[in-house]
Amino acid sequence: MLFRHATQLRARPGKWSLLAILLAIACSGALGGTVPAQELILQEVHVGMGLPKPPYIMESGAAGLDYDIARQALAAGGYKLVGHSLPQTRALAMLRAGRLDGMLSTTEGIGGRDYFTDTYIVYQNVATTLTSRDLKLRKIEDLSKYSVAAFQNASMVLGERFGLVVSGHADYRELPSQITQNKLLFMGRVDVVVGDRLIFNYFSDKLEPQIDATQAVTYHWIFPESPRKAVFRDARVRDAFNAGLKIIRGNGAYDSIVKQYVGAARP
Repeated sequence: MLFRHATQLRARPGKWSLLAILLAIACSGALGGTVPAQELILQEVHVGMGLPKPPYIMESGAAGLDYDIARQALAAGGYKLVGHSLPQTRALAMLRAGRLDGMLSTTEGIGGRDYFTDTYIVYQNVATTLTSRDLKLRKIEDLSKYSVAAFQNASMVLGERFGLVVSGHADYRELPSQITQNKLLFMGRVDVVVGDRLIFNYFSDKLEPQIDATQAVTYHWIFPESPRKAVFRDARVRDAFNAGLKIIRGNGAYDSIVKQYVGAARP
């Protein structure tokens, strides 16, 4: 089946854990033999990780804040993450069809009988305005007073209150390219942009020189945090992820990943 390539261990996810690999090494030593290096390759877990959304998932795919935390958590638990850049809806369909082993950056709201991990990352959507405008946004309903640009499907993702506000909003739009939000804001063509704070910061550094992205911005924290989990078809992989997540939080690897992508501030 798709993505179900044979690996050196030739087992379903969860059959070979890190403990089993170490046991094999110990047994080999006791018997006076050796274990070929290729047999020690960690079991692959094929995971849908969404489309690129820097700095969480970089354009190259195999990097990013979200990706690297999940990759290192799985590695610490005895598995190798193989990520596939797919729209979330397609990844979910493939997961339910048994064509993927798991998905990153999701919530238990997707339902199903699969196994959800502990929260490993938290997204934070905000309303962003130019500080020079001195706009007052204390609640979601205040957005009705201003022109707003949001990320694609925001009206479905950001909850019922937001959906109600924008459903009758004559100057609201959703954009598939998030860098366009930044352009519109810094060029004064929209009052407010709605999206994740770290994604906004990332794209502000990618704008054309003629756009003044040095203008101060104000973040209005009118949306709740969005904690994200991974989900796996096998409970043993879920357990290994959670165990690995505790390890990288404890040994400083988690904080190193955060610092690499966003500096000292935690996501």
